[in-house]
Amino acid sequence: MLRMPSSWRLFWLLALGESAVVCLGLPRANFHSPHGMEPIIVHSVRSALPFFLLAFTASSLFVLWPGTFTRWLLSNRRYFGLAFAFGMAWHLSFVGYSILRFGNGLNRFVTTLDVIGLLFLLALTLTSFRWCSRHLSSPNWRRLHRSGVYAIWLLAIYIYASAVRYQRDGVHLIFACLLLAAWLLRVMAGVKQRSAMS
Repeated sequence: MLRMPSSWRLFWLLALGESAVVCLGLPRANFHSPHGMEPIIVHSVRSALPFFLLAFTASSLFVLWPGTFTRWLLSNRRYFGLAFAFGMAWHLSFVGYSILRFGNGLNRFVTTLDVIGLLFLLALTLTSFRWCSRHLSSPNWRRLHRSGVYAIWLLAIYIYASAVRYQRDGVHLIFACLLLAAWLLRVMAGVKQRSAMS
């Protein structure tokens, strides 16, 4: 496990791999119509989501199953989160292109949710760097990151659950189940920690 990449080396490897995966989806995209943009927009989100799940569950996995691998996950949680932000930058670039070229076809409610998710993602990303986080106290930093990851989790759950309901897509169902499983891991870890303290 000592040979596993860590820190910024891990981030750049993840970013490179993520970019390659996104580029593999480009042939399916049609940049000349809003409907043709949908495959690459969806593909870019799916490429980024696994890194969110790793960042979301790293501490819980270590609490439930302490060991070398889960310790490595926990120590690199920041870089998995930044890799997720990098993947979402790909996604947002495609969304921005589609809106600028074809207009916003989403309703106000969905647009509002997207903006909220974007603001939380931006806040979490910026405060992952010392030059920004030093302006927050430790309790406020923890509150921001806890509320931020749950806001992004809730937004993802809403999107994938809605897709399962209306589109009957098996891939969306898998991601919805993974998101629910990630939340259950956090609940289980919280219960274990409270039991250890009592």
